[in-house]
Amino acid sequence: MSWNDYLNKVIVPELKLLSLIVIACLLISTTGIPFLWLIILGLLLFTGFHIYQMKLLLTWQANKQMKAPPDELRGIWSEISTQFHQRNKHHRSTEAKSRHLIAQFRKVSTALPDGILILDSLNRIEWMNKRASSLLGLRQQQDRGSNITNLVRDPSFVKFYNSSGEDENLRLDSPAGNNIKLDIRLLPFHDKHLMIVQDFTRLHHMEKVRQDFVANVSHELRTPLSVVVGYIETLDDDDSPEMEPYRAIFWQMKQQSDRMTRLVEDLLTLSNLENEQHINHNNEVAVPKMLEGIADDAIILSGNKNQNITLEADESLWLKGNTRELHGVFSNLVSNAVNYTPELGEIAIRWYESDDHLIMEVEDNGIGIEPQHINRLTERFYRADKGRSRDAGGTGLGLAIVKHALQRHDAQLSISSEFGKGSVFRCLFPTERGIDAPSIEDTEDHILSA
Repeated sequence: MSWNDYLNKVIVPELKLLSLIVIACLLISTTGIPFLWLIILGLLLFTGFHIYQMKLLLTWQANKQMKAPPDELRGIWSEISTQFHQRNKHHRSTEAKSRHLIAQFRKVSTALPDGILILDSLNRIEWMNKRASSLLGLRQQQDRGSNITNLVRDPSFVKFYNSSGEDENLRLDSPAGNNIKLDIRLLPFHDKHLMIVQDFTRLHHMEKVRQDFVANVSHELRTPLSVVVGYIETLDDDDSPEMEPYRAIFWQMKQQSDRMTRLVEDLLTLSNLENEQHINHNNEVAVPKMLEGIADDAIILSGNKNQNITLEADESLWLKGNTRELHGVFSNLVSNAVNYTPELGEIAIRWYESDDHLIMEVEDNGIGIEPQHINRLTERFYRADKGRSRDAGGTGLGLAIVKHALQRHDAQLSISSEFGKGSVFRCLFPTERGIDAPSIEDTEDHILSA
């Protein structure tokens, strides 16, 4: 309310009323009654009037129906009641809309095929839909307010919940039954978390069928492929003059059969990475020694390119992991650098510890990768340059294998590149996987005890 409205609607009417009281007291005082007593009586009546108006306002406000203000209200009390009434109407309208939206939300959440939970800053369940309670084996009413990690006790879930990022998800068996496979995602908002639980049992079955199909086909192809390769090598080694016109054909056949062999081997490797869940990934791996051997192999692979291949490795830093899988990851990245770096190029292999990660890094000044391809490089059979990849002998599965092997070591692959200037591939391992290289004395004791 502006000062102008306040003066016109509140102050002026009150002054008029007081003026009338004073005039009335003056007129009555001509009859001989003392003016002072008349003024006191008038002020008492004025105060009683406002007390009565206040009672009318409080009585009206206490009424739950809160209909239109009483007509008996005057002056400032009428203005106050009008403001109350308008705000109450707006509040009731907003409340009705909110109730309608909540009712609609409940209907929608019930119809959703996914489970949804809202968790507070102390990990307690504030709300969940019916689907979430059935997928996680929770009680929809009784478990509200309980800590989610006390209800879902799977160690992988607890670890995921305490360290999850926005783009991460977890797959595990449902607490309600092992035949149900769940995919869980956690989204932070304000000081709370939104948990989305999806039933991907059918998708898991289809993925399993695909994995088995790829593994079986790859195994079945190995034997006939070995026979074909054997015959091609036999024909190619035949030095008789009548075979000379077919030499180029045999060479092409050998090239393509070798490529098919590499493809089958990569498919089997990828299949093993997906299916072998009980491999020990906590062996002590001497990464510096491993990289030294890989660097030597890279020099041989480089051949006549005369590339400058350097190695910088922290000799005191080892890693907990699987030796075979890590060797495959590192050698894959280094061989890619050799294949896609031109003659006289620079390739640097590094192994070191940063504040947040243990890092194995391969940097080159090769052809680089265009930005639109980087996010898709780890997809199976994806090639940034299809023609060049085939010429280099690639199968399109190398980086997919790298990605899966790193995931089994709680690690991730980071790729940065500038087209025409080179690329940097980094394997980022959690610092918890790092171990100090054993001393010479420890190694001798281990040999003696063995």
